[in-house]
Amino acid sequence: MQKKRIVVKVGTSTLTHKTGKTNIQKIGELVAVLADLHNMGHEVILVSSGAIGIGTARLGLHKKPQSIKGRQAAAAVGQGELMFLYDKFFGEFDVIVSQLLFTYDA
Repeated sequence: MQKKRIVVKVGTSTLTHKTGKTNIQKIGELVAVLADLHNMGHEVILVSSGAIGIGTARLGLHKKPQSIKGRQAAAAVGQGELMFLYDKFFGEFDVIVSQLLFTYDA
């Protein structure tokens, strides 16, 4: 079998419930599939947005912040939670995670 690179992009609607709270079950299911692909020998890259959405809910805000500083604050909180969950779930399959943060530079 030839090793393949598989890139999966998920966003806020995949990672959260309609209430805005983190959908832990969905994240667990996603990780199980990706870890299985990794264990089959594929290179798996998970592109995950959603930090602002998860941070917004974690901070108890009713809607996403509109200011850049507000979005940055929500993203900082949400990114921490996302990486914690990814590390926890992937760790159960003995898969090491890391992160690269990208931003748009206009």
